[in-house]
Amino acid sequence: MKQDKPFAEFRRVLVPLDASEHSLGVLKAAVELAAAQEAELEGLFVEDADLFRLCEFPMAREVSFWGTLGRSLKRSETERQMRIAASRLKRTLEDMAGGYNVPCKFRVMRGGVSKKVLDASNEADLTIMGRIGWSKHLGRRMGTTAQALVRQGRGLILLMDKEARFQPPLQVLYTGSSLSEATLLLALELSRKRGFSLVILMAANAPATLEDMQDRVQSIVSRQGASAGFYLLRELDSQGIKKAVAAHGTGTLFLPCEDPCLYGDSLQHLINSLDNSVFLVREK
Repeated sequence: MKQDKPFAEFRRVLVPLDASEHSLGVLKAAVELAAAQEAELEGLFVEDADLFRLCEFPMAREVSFWGTLGRSLKRSETERQMRIAASRLKRTLEDMAGGYNVPCKFRVMRGGVSKKVLDASNEADLTIMGRIGWSKHLGRRMGTTAQALVRQGRGLILLMDKEARFQPPLQVLYTGSSLSEATLLLALELSRKRGFSLVILMAANAPATLEDMQDRVQSIVSRQGASAGFYLLRELDSQGIKKAVAAHGTGTLFLPCEDPCLYGDSLQHLINSLDNSVFLVREK
């Protein structure tokens, strides 16, 4: 029999940061999750190597939202602004983490942002970041770093919506697989620690397995001393998941990423279509 043990008793939480308002909202949510798990929080600020390379071109200009003329993009000034931004983010991280007694550290790296975040994510137990980041014009579409995590990330990744919400009811997709069971245990643990309600979205591969799945889920939930609502998906596809999630509001969605509809373009399109924060669970 499978053991009722969470997918990951995560102890190292990584939160990539930039100077955007969305990023700071994500930091607050990350601090609260780290506090609930008694985990260490690591802030990561990446100095974008592409931006420094751009400074080498005489025609490069820095344009503000309030002006059209712009000014020359100088490497020395860009480096100074990066140092200032990193210093401010470090202080903000330490202040927020200190308020929750969460141990923290702050790291600055230079290079391609997506690659550095992916590399650091592979060392962490959980990576938490915003879906949008700096760009104002993307709407609900993911930024390039979030896309890289969706396509290439491993382990636990929490992509926060534009309001940086980790809120009830937590929703978890359950298919009867080992990974979906581990995902359910993780969602149950976090719902208990945060006092959140939980909805289990059940998707059986065949009608004959549905009764067994329901018995198994009820057993898991009961042994955890929890309660949960249930919703049956007629089809395990992006549209079916989207419809089920919409029926239960904007609570954080936990997805075991093993079905074909939860990979690559299909997963990216699903996340873009939702207003929810999404917790991706994969094997390391």
